[in-house]
Amino acid sequence: MSIPFQLLVTEGFLNEMLNHAIEELPYECCGVLGGRFETRESEKIGVVSTVYKLENSLKSEIEFLSSAESMLKVVKELRQKGEEMLVVYHSHPVSFPKMSKKDLDMIDGTNLLHLIVGNVKTIPEFGLWWVNEQKKAIPCNFIFDNPR
Repeated sequence: MSIPFQLLVTEGFLNEMLNHAIEELPYECCGVLGGRFETRESEKIGVVSTVYKLENSLKSEIEFLSSAESMLKVVKELRQKGEEMLVVYHSHPVSFPKMSKKDLDMIDGTNLLHLIVGNVKTIPEFGLWWVNEQKKAIPCNFIFDNPR
């Protein structure tokens, strides 16, 4: 199985996630990106339209678990807006944006991409991953779009 889709994102959405990560320091933040799917030149593209912040119920510097209440609220909002959940994101406040063993162990399913905001306290970086059935993290590229 190959990467299910590519991700189209604006700088504004990346800044929203970075600001969320900064707000939650020293803890990891978590959230999801909502949007819709389009087909462009026979490629499936996930077009981001909303950043949804979730509550990290663990309040931890090294792991996250979205609270059930915040996830339920987001799922309802996605439905109301007619959006799909495209990406689960979280931060690594002081480390690189690579999938950790804990991150990989938490993933169930292969239909979403996973974004990590890394090195939040120093020089922030973004990493985008798809995790296959064997729990191997495969790096993905962003497609950048100018805001409309």
